[in-house]
Amino acid sequence: MFLDKAELFLRLLNARWRMGGEEAKLVARLLGEHGLLPGARILDLGCGNGRIAVHLARHGYKVVGIDISPLLIEDAQRKAEEYGIKSRVEFITGDARQADQLLEGRKFDATLLYWTSVLGYYLDRESDLQLLKATRKLTVKDGLLLILQTASFDSLALRSSLCGQAGILYEVDEETLMVEQPKLHPEKQVLENTWTFYRRRGKDLEYMDQVSFTMKAYTLSQLAELAEEAGWKLVKAYHSLRTLEPYKPGLSSINAVFKAT
Repeated sequence: MFLDKAELFLRLLNARWRMGGEEAKLVARLLGEHGLLPGARILDLGCGNGRIAVHLARHGYKVVGIDISPLLIEDAQRKAEEYGIKSRVEFITGDARQADQLLEGRKFDATLLYWTSVLGYYLDRESDLQLLKATRKLTVKDGLLLILQTASFDSLALRSSLCGQAGILYEVDEETLMVEQPKLHPEKQVLENTWTFYRRRGKDLEYMDQVSFTMKAYTLSQLAELAEEAGWKLVKAYHSLRTLEPYKPGLSSINAVFKAT
């Protein structure tokens, strides 16, 4: 999805840019709630084409974004130039699990994982533990790890129970539609997903391409246990970044703030 079919994922990310400013505003407010004001150094892992990183830089934060997709990083660099904030944001192509090697000698006040960006895609606990350990090495003592807008097993299981495995139709942009076909395997806590893209041709739809992926979904308690093993302690979990209400199992994506121990 991020390499061979990156052009499809880029369509989705570009569609989400219309929300990027508001999303980053909420992230900036959350950073401020936990003592990190503009000027703080933020590492954005799985940054995509930079919709959060660029807008955080516009709020005055110093941001480094890492993504495994060269196509997405190239687009992020173009957007940083378009918004005139190249001096406050840097984008690097690389594997998040090796972030500590890519950025050796550098330190950050917070690391951000936003919108189910990297955790779970490797399908094994050790890879996710390696990733969280890498973020800890790069973060200052008492620094933060923010795992936000990330799929939780509880909410996926509830949706599957209530709605079954029905496909979901999304309007990506004026010319593109996407059908999502999720299939949850609760015994493994694994979600298989297929995204099929169609182009509008008047009243008809023309098949474009398809991408399938599999990811592991954690409960909040499982994620907290994994993070603790990597040197992080859960500080607070939220239901919504907009309201900052407490986390509601089954009804919330994971929005969790951890502190480096």
